Amino acid sequence: MRPATAVFCKNSYNHEWNGLLYMIIDYRKLKKIRWLFIIALTVVPLFVLPKLFADMKIYNLLRKNIIDTCVTFIYADERQVKCYNENPDNPESMSYVFLPSYADVNHIGLETIAERVDFTGGAETITVSSEESVTCGFETGIPYRMHVYNASGTEIGARNVTFLKSEGLPVMYVNTRTGSMEKLDADKTYKEKASIEFLNQEGELVFADDIRSISGRGNQTFTYEKKSYQLNLSVPVDFMDMGTSDTWILLCNVYDPAYIRNKLTYEMALQAGMPGSPKSEYIDVYFNGIYAGMYQLCEKVEIGENRLEIADLEMQNRALNGEVLDYADTFDNGQGKGVRLARNPEDITGGYLIEHDYGEKFHEVSSGFITDTGEHFALKNPSHASEAEIAYISGRMQEIEDAIKAEDGYNPVTGKYYTEYIDLESWADKYLVEEITRNNGGGSTSSYFYKPQDELSDKVFGGPVWDYDKGFGNASGYNKNTQDLAFLTLHMDYTSWFYYLYQHEDFVEMVKKEYREKFSDYLTVMADEKADEYLAQIEASAVLDQARFGHVYRTLDENQKIPFDTENYKLHAQNVKQFIRERKAFLDKVWLEDAEICMVHFQDADGNGNRCIGVISGECIEMLPSESQMGMQLAGWQIEGTETFLTTEMPITEEITVKAVWEPAPVQEADAPADAP
Repeated sequence: MRPATAVFCKNSYNHEWNGLLYMIIDYRKLKKIRWLFIIALTVVPLFVLPKLFADMKIYNLLRKNIIDTCVTFIYADERQVKCYNENPDNPESMSYVFLPSYADVNHIGLETIAERVDFTGGAETITVSSEESVTCGFETGIPYRMHVYNASGTEIGARNVTFLKSEGLPVMYVNTRTGSMEKLDADKTYKEKASIEFLNQEGELVFADDIRSISGRGNQTFTYEKKSYQLNLSVPVDFMDMGTSDTWILLCNVYDPAYIRNKLTYEMALQAGMPGSPKSEYIDVYFNGIYAGMYQLCEKVEIGENRLEIADLEMQNRALNGEVLDYADTFDNGQGKGVRLARNPEDITGGYLIEHDYGEKFHEVSSGFITDTGEHFALKNPSHASEAEIAYISGRMQEIEDAIKAEDGYNPVTGKYYTEYIDLESWADKYLVEEITRNNGGGSTSSYFYKPQDELSDKVFGGPVWDYDKGFGNASGYNKNTQDLAFLTLHMDYTSWFYYLYQHEDFVEMVKKEYREKFSDYLTVMADEKADEYLAQIEASAVLDQARFGHVYRTLDENQKIPFDTENYKLHAQNVKQFIRERKAFLDKVWLEDAEICMVHFQDADGNGNRCIGVISGECIEMLPSESQMGMQLAGWQIEGTETFLTTEMPITEEITVKAVWEPAPVQEADAPADAP
């Protein structure tokens, strides 16, 4: 028999060994469980978190009332676009998908971050989920209801969506370096690098390249949501057979609800053979993949090949003075301003591109001058003019002013007749374009003249034309008159030069000749053919543009009663055509039938001002000018030397002068307090 201790030790040893073995087995189980847990923590989120994050994104879009952007629409296999909604806070408002001419609406790709989205309202329900992309067809102009579902299958939001597609217009895609238009739309002096792609209406790539810059342009128009822009290309390009150039304008036309005022006028100037007149074509534009509206792609009014082909003094100044041109000392003596340059070109007689401007537009340019009568002229080229160049061109323009103001047309100092200074035909054409359109800005701003080098011509020419969105009756008050002449004196900041020119018989005879040979018949073409031709070109695209920017378009006519809808541009266009017909009927009487004109001069209470309206003898003025003065109201226009006030029922049979008579404005009673008895 073995000692009991031995048995005890063996049993104790086995027990401890078994316990240790069990611990090892349990540890291995725990380790396995731990790894399973780690794997679960790693793998499960791969399946759960994307849906969670997707739902978070969806709810964030829902919170911002832009849940319609959870779907991306793909056309032409690569282009992407999302819904746009002007009034996202209204759940019943319409969202739009804007597509260019070449998009195939029967082959639209859909991707979404939502668990599922259904489109109902068409022939059948269209469904897309977060797990896969789908390709399907939509009908244009048909409101769909877009239903958005979360991961649990609950509908969390819905929107009305309509697909709109342009037709017949090319498209330009502009992608800015920052991917945003925010800085460009905040400051028109800011420039940003970008890339552009230009495709024809069939979707064929015509041009693609990086460009030097895009920048905003315009004054009043720049304050609106839809803005105009300038494109500075890296290489010259010929868009749509308009001539090769590296500078192009995207014209927004927000002051023309009819879309056709600028187009009609530019074409009228082109058919009249006015040098430098801009060619233009309608296109659709997308900025950073977002539909930006229908634009008028225009040549810029500038000196250059295929534009105004005269000597480029700015380029010569830069070649002689280098980059110092941008940092040169400036001068402003009250009559002229520019930069002090070390070197001048040998020939500074041209070319000059001169713009009649006023106020801020004059003050923001580097170079310009003011004549003795207060006419303000900004130099567009050379934009950095030297003292010698300013002295030369301002002196020449002053001599013109002195000559045309003289009753006999001769400059009292030089003895030269005014036609020795100006190209009479081009000035007559320039006047005709402004007078025909009854351009609200005519003679005041965006009014151009140019002077070539003397070896080409020692005269100053009228033109090119630019900026007619406020013409053709698109203004309030007497600006809408079709049955009188205004001589470009519609503003207080007007040019009186054309009024003085009209006092010279040879100028009037040239006006009659040019009107008869170049303009009268074409006005009928404009009203009966061209306007409808342009409207047909833009009919489909205008629907998109109105849906996106219809609320932006403005008219200077305070009494415009045309209600807003996507077809209202056609009603505005009818007004343009009617204006042209009425204008032609009147001008034919004046310049083809030699009807007698009686002048009516409008002066302020101090006898200043020389706004003038010419009326056919025996007829009445359609509408009188309105005035405003702090704390006062216009009592009327009193005929000089009488107690009689001029009215729109009074036939004009002789030249008269009328003066503004003011009276205190009635004091408006303040609203009574809410607790007043």
